Amino acid sequence: MKKNTYVTDTIDDVQLLNKVRYYKPDEELPLYADYPMSLLTPILARRINLADPSFRGNDLHKHCEFEFVTVLSGSVSLNFGDMSIHVGAGGGICIKRGIVHAIEADSDKNTELELIHFHHSLLFGTTLNMLGCKNLANLLNNDAYRYSLYDPKEPNDAAIIKRAHDVYMYMNSELRAGELRAISALYDIWGMDMENRVDITVIPLTKQQALDNQRIAKATEYISEHYAEDILLSDISGVCDVSDSECCRTFQRALHSSPIDYINRYRVFTAAEILTNDVNNTPMSDIALMVGFNYASYFNKTFKRYIGMTPMQYRKKNNKGELYRKSQQEFRI
Repeated sequence: MKKNTYVTDTIDDVQLLNKVRYYKPDEELPLYADYPMSLLTPILARRINLADPSFRGNDLHKHCEFEFVTVLSGSVSLNFGDMSIHVGAGGGICIKRGIVHAIEADSDKNTELELIHFHHSLLFGTTLNMLGCKNLANLLNNDAYRYSLYDPKEPNDAAIIKRAHDVYMYMNSELRAGELRAISALYDIWGMDMENRVDITVIPLTKQQALDNQRIAKATEYISEHYAEDILLSDISGVCDVSDSECCRTFQRALHSSPIDYINRYRVFTAAEILTNDVNNTPMSDIALMVGFNYASYFNKTFKRYIGMTPMQYRKKNNKGELYRKSQQEFRI
């Protein structure tokens, strides 16, 4: 599949991992996802030349992630359907998730961009927690806000553009903590941008949101302690002291997910951590039981749904023991 083509299906091909999932303007975006690009790459940072025929950003599209665009050379116009924004060399713009846009070069001259895609849950989790409510909900719920524009001649904007470049450098470095430093740079960008904006106010939690927050905290704590066991919906609703139907509604309102979907996601991500650190080549059926799946076939299917590859493929790609043995073999050669 060509780079940057529209991907609106479930990710079944390992080659599609770490790619932004582009949606056409009239397609509905999922409201919440932990890391929709990949468990392995929570931030996608790359350089694009608009002369590349495989680049599809000049088609109107949208995606789940915030997108930071820095113009390295040339100049571009950001088309938002009803308006267009010009960004010259050295300038930058951050586009809110779900906003329909297209990127077009202003001329045939060499135009190169740095693109940073990241999902807001990487920084804030949900909009119900304290950080999300204070620093995220006010942006996502403000229909008037579509982007932040950064002028390299303004000191604060120049600092933000510099940190965006740092994200790119960290994500493409060999540093062991490169991802962590990239996330730190994203926090800096978000903080500097929020301090510089006076037109967006904090949106407090409603009574229903506060109540949902309390229930979800109890439910997720219970799941984290009992995920390896058989968990019934009645177990979770009992912890929250609500009916089964209200428990499902609470999860839908707070996480845009069902309780069983949350449990499966938790089990799969726990299994991924086990597979990464397992040096004993534990049978896959045993790992399935360790995280609460009674049937290996269902474990394989569910794992692939969330991670984009089978547990065996994931083990071969990411297991520390396998990577170490491979490096030793290459060293001997």
